Amino acid sequence: MSGPGSLGEATVFVLFGLVFGSLATALSHRLPLGLPIGNDRSRCPKCAVSLGVADLVPLLSWGAARGRCRHCGQPISWRYPVIELLVALLFLAAWRHCVGDLPGAVILALTAFGLTVITVADLEAGIIPDAMLLFLAPLAVIWRWWDGGGWWDGLAGAVAGVVVTYGLRWGFKRWRGRDGLGLGDVKFLGVAGYYLGLQDLGAYLLLSGLTGLLLGVVWRLSGRGPVFPFGPALCVSLLVGLFHPAVLAVLAPG
Repeated sequence: MSGPGSLGEATVFVLFGLVFGSLATALSHRLPLGLPIGNDRSRCPKCAVSLGVADLVPLLSWGAARGRCRHCGQPISWRYPVIELLVALLFLAAWRHCVGDLPGAVILALTAFGLTVITVADLEAGIIPDAMLLFLAPLAVIWRWWDGGGWWDGLAGAVAGVVVTYGLRWGFKRWRGRDGLGLGDVKFLGVAGYYLGLQDLGAYLLLSGLTGLLLGVVWRLSGRGPVFPFGPALCVSLLVGLFHPAVLAVLAPG
């Protein structure tokens, strides 16, 4: 697909991706801490001054201020522009993946946004926010309907995802005396199971395990300790499964 119309759509997706990326920076920080979302203005994390419109333009404000607060001069974390750019690229990828299917691209883009929030929150705070699971759950239902998947297969995938991971959590605790998976991971598997359905759940779990091993090695080599969050592996693997279903087909047993 090419031409002015497609270029315009791509531009809109990137711009909305930057906006949602800015929202992702706020949600991933505030939700794990239980901070208010809609009734409190954004503030500088160093001097706590309320930020105005000029301070909140995604990417541009950070770049114009050279990565520092305009009020106190203290450096602002790279997390903000990185997350904003990442979500913008994921929105663009969703548009490219569903080219000619605008509703599907919107659903996939919003899913990528929710998974980014969960990934960052789990990396930084070790928490998968329930609010984001509630955000993704109806999107999973809409995605299966729009993508032509059976609702029964999605429901079976959701139930199986919860049962299997809760069983793994219970078994690990009996074996090692501590939790190997959080309840957030268990609930996430319910949502992921509905997105993918029962047929692809086994391949998804295998991909998540392999991704988790890789991320765990990186986590330990970076000196962050032996316990690492599993949510990012679940999120990355779900994105791979949605953007590239052929990967799950290769990993499927039989």
